[in-house]
Amino acid sequence: MHNNNLPNISNCIVAVIGLGYVGLPLSLAIAKNKNCLRSDKKLNRRVIGYDLNSQRIRELKEGFDKNIVFKKKELIDLKFIEYTNDLEDLKNVDIFIVTVPTPIDKKKEPDLSLIKKASFEIGKIINSDNTKKDNQIIIFESTFYPGITEEICIPIIEKTSKKKFNSSVLKNTFYCGYSPERINPGDQNNTIDNIVKVTSGSNPEVAIWIDNFYGSFIKAGTHKVKSIKVAEAAKIIENTQRDINIALVNELAIFFKKLGIDTNEVLDAAATKWNFHKYRPGLVGGHCIGVDPYYLTYKANQIGFKASLISSGRKINDFMHEYLFLEIISQISKRKIEYEVEKVLIFGVTYKENCSDLRNSQMLFLIENLKKENMEITIVDPNVNKDLLYSEIGIKANNEIPENKKYTLIIFALNNKNFYSISEKVFAEISTPGTIIFDLVNRFFGDNIFHL
Repeated sequence: MHNNNLPNISNCIVAVIGLGYVGLPLSLAIAKNKNCLRSDKKLNRRVIGYDLNSQRIRELKEGFDKNIVFKKKELIDLKFIEYTNDLEDLKNVDIFIVTVPTPIDKKKEPDLSLIKKASFEIGKIINSDNTKKDNQIIIFESTFYPGITEEICIPIIEKTSKKKFNSSVLKNTFYCGYSPERINPGDQNNTIDNIVKVTSGSNPEVAIWIDNFYGSFIKAGTHKVKSIKVAEAAKIIENTQRDINIALVNELAIFFKKLGIDTNEVLDAAATKWNFHKYRPGLVGGHCIGVDPYYLTYKANQIGFKASLISSGRKINDFMHEYLFLEIISQISKRKIEYEVEKVLIFGVTYKENCSDLRNSQMLFLIENLKKENMEITIVDPNVNKDLLYSEIGIKANNEIPENKKYTLIIFALNNKNFYSISEKVFAEISTPGTIIFDLVNRFFGDNIFHL
């Protein structure tokens, strides 16, 4: 099949659905590129950033990014981009790129409600009764287990749009692709421009079109695979691999502590071998590493396969906030000085350093356990969304260490750039006799400083 009816790659209308940590950077990357990186042809694309959240749209139009990734100038100075929460603005779109979240529910099973809703709405938009456009391409970037695009999303779009998927008739049809996001929140070095983009399409020609589309603005280039399921699988194992590696060192840390061995010294020694990958013990949260393995195990269970290693890794990492809590209580019980109320200072509550993302932050679970012990908790985190944090745990965050206060327990959870000036001297100034310090990033060392 040779399809000359696919959208004009240089002069198409692109809608990015979902303007979170993935969608907003993608929208801006597409909009700011004025010349194709592969052909040097001039690009005259129109980009529409769509989000359900009207407040998010209003803030972006005013140049404010609540995720603290982009500055005002970057949001409002670009031509050929607009922000909307009105689906009517999408009826002439050629390319839909879906970046909505795919979280897990309370049972730790895939919550596909947002991706199903996005598929349903796109189906309505491309319905012939709503638009004269045809041959639209829908590309999914949300994290999927292998099969979600073709088994769940496409049937919804096909039913709602009343169009044939991948039809050779080249009329009253639509096409799909999958290109996994690789955004790393808080990382200023590995940005969307310099991370290779994996691409795929629902037929060979669409796959080439999608690969050329991303190749037109991704400086690092692309890697085209043969099927949508391969692309889906590639995405989900990237984070599952990290989850398992971290789980290994977390289990070793628990084991070595029982043996009276310094885990960090063990890891430093092992890392002198060229092929040893040095991971550190830690709390694993976020929307990717702490979620993706559950998508794989869910799919494995569907087909009757027991993914034992993946499940075990998740159990270990999910347990680490509880393990840290037990270690804290243990050290408090060993302290010679007793305090009527433990006054706790926590540096950083987001799931990782230098970002505002609270999703699946294990620190929130730890704080809930500390609250049950009637501890007085103070949080310092200039990055976190203060209102969201308060709604989650009922505690307001500070941008800086409160003045003239002393703490009996200090938890240094994240090595944010805002905390680079924190030193042992600072700890001494805010400590009481017998203050216990838990350093989760292995930056500080001393008699009263403990690590995972």
